[in-house]
Amino acid sequence: MKPSASNGLWIFFRNGLLLLLGIIVFDQLIGLILHKMYFAQKHGPSAETTFTFTKMDQDAIILGSSRGRRNYNPQHIADTLGISCYNAGHDGQTIFYEQAIIRMALSRYTPKLVVLDLNPEEMYYRELHYDRLNVLAPYYQDYPEVRDIYYLKGIRDRKPSDGFFVAPSEEAADDFWFAHGSMEEFVLPYNTEQFKMMSMIYRYNSSVLDIMTGIFKSRKSEAGFKPLKGTISTKKAEELIKENAELRNQKNKVVDPNKVKGLEEIFTTLTSKGVKVYVSMSPALAPFAMEPSYEAIKEVCARYNIPFKDYSQDPQYNRLDYFFDNHMNKDGANLFSANLAHDIKILSSAGSVNP
Repeated sequence: MKPSASNGLWIFFRNGLLLLLGIIVFDQLIGLILHKMYFAQKHGPSAETTFTFTKMDQDAIILGSSRGRRNYNPQHIADTLGISCYNAGHDGQTIFYEQAIIRMALSRYTPKLVVLDLNPEEMYYRELHYDRLNVLAPYYQDYPEVRDIYYLKGIRDRKPSDGFFVAPSEEAADDFWFAHGSMEEFVLPYNTEQFKMMSMIYRYNSSVLDIMTGIFKSRKSEAGFKPLKGTISTKKAEELIKENAELRNQKNKVVDPNKVKGLEEIFTTLTSKGVKVYVSMSPALAPFAMEPSYEAIKEVCARYNIPFKDYSQDPQYNRLDYFFDNHMNKDGANLFSANLAHDIKILSSAGSVNP
């Protein structure tokens, strides 16, 4: 007997549902395997992130991007202040990652001191900084403390509203026909990351090779500190100084309100628990200039009574043999860390910082 049109339609939908079910099962199964493999890593940046989120219990914590990771030797702070210290800096990250570390740390214990390295450029709005929030994706399922920070990846410079919905950005509203992605923001006014995270595989997107490296390749650090060995050449230094000047002179840079909010949360939660906070701008090839992001950092520190010092202005570090590139080399980091520890100890004696 010839099948009817209704039977054919039913078969089509049935097969479609079976296919969808198969995709979901495959996604969840492979995702669970990747989840187990991710947390089996013993070495590398991901393993260090897991350590800081779940096991770090040192008295003092150093936070920052690659400048925090490379320029601060925690052993000098530990020896000078008589407390344990861990460097939780992470290459390429910003205040969002540091905000997540503080949330996770305070969910387990209360440190005595937090040293936060800030680069003024990191406080500006950058699409790339939101893309890098994927570092938090593997922790989405097990650690709800980081979820709303991760959700910023889908919000960016838009304003969140109730539930899944996100208002279009001001740029899209002002220039609907020409602003990049403006039509999508109006047609799909929701945080797409909240839907994407239903996929287990998505949380480990493009990280399989990194996971395998973290499992099988041994990479050591000194309490999170990854020193650089070697000295920058004069020619390379001149090139980097020129690049830094061009970066700092870019027009239309906007201080990111989400980052300011994250910085305020870090200060509020730490000081409410009696944790002492010290904000530092570590030595740089060229001193940082007074620009909007710099002023924003100083203003927030002043408002919360947080000690702040810009070591990029300190002439004693104005020597190329202290630098590997834009970061200090091991000799420079050791000198700076020893001096920083001494400064913190002086503040401690004065009552501003008391580890």
